[in-house]
Amino acid sequence: MPLVSIVTAVYNAARWLPETLASVKAQSFNDWEHLLIDDGSTDGSIAIVAAAMATDPRIRLLRTPQNSGPSAARNLGIESARGRFVAFLDADDLWLPDKLLRSVAWMTEHGYSFIYHDYRQISPYGERVGALIKPPDKLDLRTLHTRRGVGCLTVVIDREQIPVFRFPPPSPYVSEDFCLWAEILRAGHIGHRLPADLARYRLSPQSRSANKLRCAIDAWHLYRNFSKLPLAHAALWWTQYTVNALALHLNARPR
Repeated sequence: MPLVSIVTAVYNAARWLPETLASVKAQSFNDWEHLLIDDGSTDGSIAIVAAAMATDPRIRLLRTPQNSGPSAARNLGIESARGRFVAFLDADDLWLPDKLLRSVAWMTEHGYSFIYHDYRQISPYGERVGALIKPPDKLDLRTLHTRRGVGCLTVVIDREQIPVFRFPPPSPYVSEDFCLWAEILRAGHIGHRLPADLARYRLSPQSRSANKLRCAIDAWHLYRNFSKLPLAHAALWWTQYTVNALALHLNARPR
């Protein structure tokens, strides 16, 4: 069995997939399987994954019955994963070569169940933009609600310590990863930062997170309806979140 299972939701990502697949294949740590879950693509995504499977048996293609969104696709990958460690990589993002090696070594050394690391953003054309994004050193519920910076492409989860976890079902919110991290933290786990730049997040005008006003509104509804924070509590944490989000957005601008 592979030690690491990489879960990638795919929807009309033919433009990016070859580079994303190459960043996984270039890993200095080789004991992995890559589960790519097609969520109803109508471009050439499936053909690209099929060609990659023909040359590397560690790559597996799964398909959702219909287009259901990233939560459903990732959950299908989690259910099918065979590795102890589960890592997430969206179909347009990239990992640096030592991502898995350093993550697994650090988690094993410290006994951490849930980690994430630093990363940088790139333009749709692959140009690096903005400053290094450094998430909080430790992640608890308060920090989750007041800080930005824990990118899904940086997270690794140890299933020996967190055997069951799922992204939430489709909802009107764009922050399905926030909901999963919150459930993990509510169960008593703490997230830990690996202080290393190991990934590249691709900025796209079409991404669901590109609309910052919508993200801020969604965060408010999540605090009140999902986390069920009292009004004053939600207002304080939401204000801290929006200030931090604005700073991150400004740092992401081209220099």
